[in-house]
Amino acid sequence: MFRSVLVLGHIRGIRIEIHVSWLVIFALLMISLHTGLGQAYPDWSTATVLVTAITTVLLFFASIVAHELGHSLVAIRRGVSVEAITLFIFGGLAQITREAESASDEFWIAIAGPLVSIALALLFTLVSLLAAGFSEPAAVALGWLGIINLVVAVFNLIPGFPLDGGRVFRAVVWRFTGDARKGMRAAVAGGRLVAYGLFAFGLWQLLVWNNLIGGLWIMVIAWFLLNAAEASGRSFGLGERLRKIRARDLAERDVPFVSPTTSVADWVEHQVLPTSLRAAFVGDGETLLGLVTLGDARGIERERWSRTRVADIMTPADRLVTVGPDTDAEEIMRLVNHHRLNQLPVMEGSRLYGWIDRQRLLSALAVQMEAGDTGGR
Repeated sequence: MFRSVLVLGHIRGIRIEIHVSWLVIFALLMISLHTGLGQAYPDWSTATVLVTAITTVLLFFASIVAHELGHSLVAIRRGVSVEAITLFIFGGLAQITREAESASDEFWIAIAGPLVSIALALLFTLVSLLAAGFSEPAAVALGWLGIINLVVAVFNLIPGFPLDGGRVFRAVVWRFTGDARKGMRAAVAGGRLVAYGLFAFGLWQLLVWNNLIGGLWIMVIAWFLLNAAEASGRSFGLGERLRKIRARDLAERDVPFVSPTTSVADWVEHQVLPTSLRAAFVGDGETLLGLVTLGDARGIERERWSRTRVADIMTPADRLVTVGPDTDAEEIMRLVNHHRLNQLPVMEGSRLYGWIDRQRLLSALAVQMEAGDTGGR
């Protein structure tokens, strides 16, 4: 099956991946640099131009990964986990699992990326000056990397969501007002202004300077920033509502149990088919031994069902992802999506409090959020 991302590896437990859209910006940068270098330095050989262009583009995207690692490592240091860093058509994205819990955390996580880019700009510029007397291609490439990293830092510090500067702005407003919602509203408003300004600039490039490619590209970036700002605002509001809902509010207390000695055939015939439940907890109603699903049953030949116990195909309890009754719904959704779970046990100590099914979870959340919206009217 075709996958939209390619995993390159892991750094400090953070997955580094490339989205298929990244190939577009990689190709555009390669063409632009190859053409520009060939015109600016006609005495360079074709091989020198090509190698310099490829090396420069790869180092540029390595710089983007370093920028996102800045965010990620500070986030981890402050107790916020990071799943992945993804390179895509508009740059890089650190997939931070949850919102910062304080204005201070938000500020330092947000500012870390631009600080890394500024440090890289200084480093590349210094090395470029040192290389000038030894290798013209190296000096040119490093000089360009110094400039582009400074551009990345400055652009990202514009105070509008979802740019880093928008997150810094949000943290500052949050710090002085004591209200994360006011900070978020201010940052989203800034994001809208930045997007509208970029769109106007792109239109000006298109109509006044006849810069078709540049103007359209700037307008596409403006559209992306506007949509990302609006989505961030909605996501923040949704997260606030989810954090008020607990696992005990969502858990189904009527737990489907099956004895570990029951055959797979009996379980399917007497529990799965009559109830349409696709899973059951294995145990005696007090002690949880594991979880068996219809997928587990389908993993063995049907003729073996009658002589195979559910205990033989279940996922053992110590390998199950579980939550406590007071776990909030935002964390539950993160776990369900991250681990691709259809059932989530809710444990109270060593006792099974209840369970949350993915479909019932989505339905219950929709009802609770709708009730929360109408309750304040």
